[in-house]
Amino acid sequence: MVKLGLSSLPHILDRIEIRHEELDRDGISYTIDTLAQFQKLEPQAHFYLVIGADQFEVFDKWKDYKKILLNTTLVVTSRPGMALPIDKEGCPAWLVKDIKSFEETKIRLKSNSEIIFVKLRDVEASSTEIRRRLRRRENVSYLLPSVVAEYAIANRLYDSETNIRDFSEFAKFCISVLNDKGGLAVAGYDLRPLVQPAEFSVAASGTSTRHARALCEHVIKEAKDRFGIRPQSTEGIQEGRWIIVDYGSLMIHVFYDFVRNEYKIEDLWAKASRI
Repeated sequence: MVKLGLSSLPHILDRIEIRHEELDRDGISYTIDTLAQFQKLEPQAHFYLVIGADQFEVFDKWKDYKKILLNTTLVVTSRPGMALPIDKEGCPAWLVKDIKSFEETKIRLKSNSEIIFVKLRDVEASSTEIRRRLRRRENVSYLLPSVVAEYAIANRLYDSETNIRDFSEFAKFCISVLNDKGGLAVAGYDLRPLVQPAEFSVAASGTSTRHARALCEHVIKEAKDRFGIRPQSTEGIQEGRWIIVDYGSLMIHVFYDFVRNEYKIEDLWAKASRI
C-alpha cells in the first residue's frame, strides 16, 4: 500500500526508497535495531528520524531512546490537536534536563544532538477512521489515494471486523476470556479520544512465555468460535515475551509479566478510559 500510495506522486519517486528490513526481521522490531542496521550499511550517512508530536511526548518509552537521540537528528512534526513546543518549558518532562539551548524550531541537547520541529498542514485523518470507513465501504478519497483504497477493498483487508458490531463489547469478551485463562492484571482501554492505531486495547500478563502464548491462543480460539473471526495479524507469538493480536479496532497485548513492567506501554493510554 505504501508503494501504491507513492505511485500517485511520481515527481518524488526518485527521492524515496522503500525498505522492508523491519518486515523481514523476526519478532518485535525496534527502531534502535533498524538504526543500527542502517548505520552498518551506510557508515558515513547522517540519519533523521521523523515522528509526530504525539510520539514525542512519550519518546522516553521507546527502547534505548537515548541511543536513538545520540545517533540521529529527531524531526518532530505537528499533529492535529497538538501544539509543538515554543520554548524549553513546553517540552516533555523527560527532555528538559538534557536541553542545552532552544532556538525557535530547533533544540540542541547537551550531547550536541539536535531536535527539529516542523509545522505541517495538518490533516484530520487516523488509521482507525480510515479502517472504519473502508470496512463500511464509505468514501475515503480525501484521506488517502484512491489506488490504496481500491487495493484494501479488493483484498478485503478489513473484512475480518464485519462480524463485530460493538468493539467495546468485543473487548469485554476478550478480557473475560483472558481472566478465565489465568491472565494477570487484565485491563482494557477505550482509545477513541486518543491518537492511536486502534479504538480499543487490552493488556494482560502471563507468568511465563509459555503462559503468554497459551493466553493468546485461547483468546484467538474463543473469538473464532463465538464470532467467526480471526485476527488480522499476530506478532511475537513464537517468543512469547510481547505478543500482539490485531483485530483492527481492537489490539490485544499479552506480555511475559516482567516485560510488561519494563516497557510500561500502558503509560501511552494513561488518558484513556478503562473498560
